Amino acid sequence: MTTQLTRGIAAEWTRTSGRSFLWTVAVPLTIALPLLITFGIATVAERFAAIPGQLQVTSVSTTNAVYWVITLATGIMMVTAAFAHATQLRGNIRDLNAFLFPRTWIAALARWVFYGAIAAVSTLALLTLVMTVLPRFFPQVYGQVRIDDPAGLRFLWTVPIYAFAACGIGIAIGSVIRTPPAAIAALLFWVYVGENSISLLPNGYTLQGYAPFLNAVAATGQELAFLPRFGRNGSLVYFLAVTVAIFVIALGAGQRNRRRW
Repeated sequence: MTTQLTRGIAAEWTRTSGRSFLWTVAVPLTIALPLLITFGIATVAERFAAIPGQLQVTSVSTTNAVYWVITLATGIMMVTAAFAHATQLRGNIRDLNAFLFPRTWIAALARWVFYGAIAAVSTLALLTLVMTVLPRFFPQVYGQVRIDDPAGLRFLWTVPIYAFAACGIGIAIGSVIRTPPAAIAALLFWVYVGENSISLLPNGYTLQGYAPFLNAVAATGQELAFLPRFGRNGSLVYFLAVTVAIFVIALGAGQRNRRRW
């Protein structure tokens, strides 16, 4: 198993090396988009704060300083993982993939590790950069942000875990929905529309308490109107458990579909 998994990770590294979509689009976008929005908002807020008597700008605490890193960086890498896996299950590539990895879960797990590791490292780097730069260059609004306070330290380990796990859900959805655009659309709808609008249903607030992504984001320490269903640590464990369950179910369904080919 270890040899097959290592070979799968190496194969994904080889496949994506050079000028691939991963390194020319996905990773640059994962890094640039959260930074652009975060520092763009910070620049505007700092300028307003510098105008005496014109507009009161509320200072931002650590718990609300890295929202765009949590949501955008994680989301981009998650849909990239889904796109990559769904693509490998179509056409001639599907046959080659089946020949190299007779057990579908090995290839899926290898991609989860590969894309999850990139997501975890990227978010850790972004968190460190954002929480270090904001209080230094935007002190009037972000002067309270500290990378070494309890909230900052919690972000440094919870967000990479969340990003890594989210890529597992991306792989799972890519296993079930083998049309890449459809897989991406399903993920985006689930994360950004479905979980936020479920409260409109009868008993919606109760149902929303079990929303995996909302629980995960709240578990990182990010300020949300949503309260973690199981407490912060418990909600992170809940998200990890849901991720593993979805991954196992999706790969089981994928293995059954392969037997029908």
